[in-house]
Amino acid sequence: MNERIQQLIAQATHVVEPNDHDYRHEIFDKKLFAELILQECVNVLQDNGMWNSRVSDVLDQHFGVAQ
Repeated sequence: MNERIQQLIAQATHVVEPNDHDYRHEIFDKKLFAELILQECVNVLQDNGMWNSRVSDVLDQHFGVAQ
């Protein structure tokens, strides 16, 4: 995995601090990770001048999200 993927994984991971009866643990938010990956793809397309309304429509239909 490249460094950017590692950063997105870290963004989608939340630390839960322990209480009296628990240990410190991490929770990986799969939904947030998917959203971050999709947004990263959109950013790459925009940065390279490849973003347009057709791409937006296809993503909206495929994933059910509007960018």
